[in-house]
Amino acid sequence: MFKTRLKLKPKSLNNQKGQTFLEFIFVLMLLISISFAYMRGFSFYIGSRWEVMLKIIARPNASTVTIP
Repeated sequence: MFKTRLKLKPKSLNNQKGQTFLEFIFVLMLLISISFAYMRGFSFYIGSRWEVMLKIIARPNASTVTIP
């Protein structure tokens, strides 16, 4: 009876390692996907803010510029 437990333990341990590896891969893919989605949204937001600032700066105005 004790020997059958020893024979089953490595097989279940091997399955456990495979499941752990797959879970690691899935979590890694999830984090990468979230990171790309976040950076794409953040980058778009920063780009639109820069575009608005550039339009404000480049807009002609009535003031005169003097160099001291």
